[in-house]
Amino acid sequence: MAWSARTQRTAVRVYVSVDMEGLAGISHPAPTGRTDPGYAAACELMVGEANAAIEGALAAGADEVVVNDSHGKMFNLSPTALDPRARLVQGQKPFGMVEAARDGRFEVALFVGYHARAGHPRGTIAHTYSGTPLLTTLNDRPVGEATLNALYLGGLGVPVGMVSGDDALAEEVQEYLPWAEAVEVKRAVGANSADSLHPERARQLIREAASRAVERARGGALQVLHLELPVRVGIDFDTGSRADFAALMPGFERFGDAGVRFQGANPSEAYRAMLSAIRMGGLVD
Repeated sequence: MAWSARTQRTAVRVYVSVDMEGLAGISHPAPTGRTDPGYAAACELMVGEANAAIEGALAAGADEVVVNDSHGKMFNLSPTALDPRARLVQGQKPFGMVEAARDGRFEVALFVGYHARAGHPRGTIAHTYSGTPLLTTLNDRPVGEATLNALYLGGLGVPVGMVSGDDALAEEVQEYLPWAEAVEVKRAVGANSADSLHPERARQLIREAASRAVERARGGALQVLHLELPVRVGIDFDTGSRADFAALMPGFERFGDAGVRFQGANPSEAYRAMLSAIRMGGLVD
């Protein structure tokens, strides 16, 4: 009897985190706020790029796609407008932008609509989780949300395969996540300005990059982000009083005029410390 070889297909589950400030067509912080007249249009742009990532992932054979609404209070995406083949996680979540991936069951993560770090000299709407930090660092090097989220996911064994946003963000992706697809949907002109692609063109690029990322995940061509342990977390706030509040948490120490420092034993501890300190500092009026 002749036997034919069987190739076992590897399942690929995809996690998509979608922010708003890095979308094509968003050049100013005003429409990213819920009370602005342009907010509804911004949400449509957000759905458009989210759907592009979903479509690209599924076209490459993804078995499951979970989308995490990751902007502001995290209930921006219209459930009825999102591709029905994906699941949607919304609302204010303890782990924010990485909440839905905490079980570590995903083979690849895609970051859509992300932006440059707090303190970047020209990144469009550059910030890190809120408007209060002036600078956020890991092991004394400036980082933003993409790297911080990738660090946490890396600790779970989940690689980041794609990041979309402006060219300022692409520089950070190249430094920390060089294996990831970096999709530049706009050129940062300044904090409140950008030179953007048309949304349809941006969606096409995201769709194609998402497909490549899923294919590479199946082929084992992606890496997870590892940093030297322990991880040194640094936050410089806009006021000293915010740093005073953040330094109340165990393990934190005051540093400089308006900064705090923390040493994390592992990626999860470092990530949780960063997130908690920014939230604590934000309590100060």
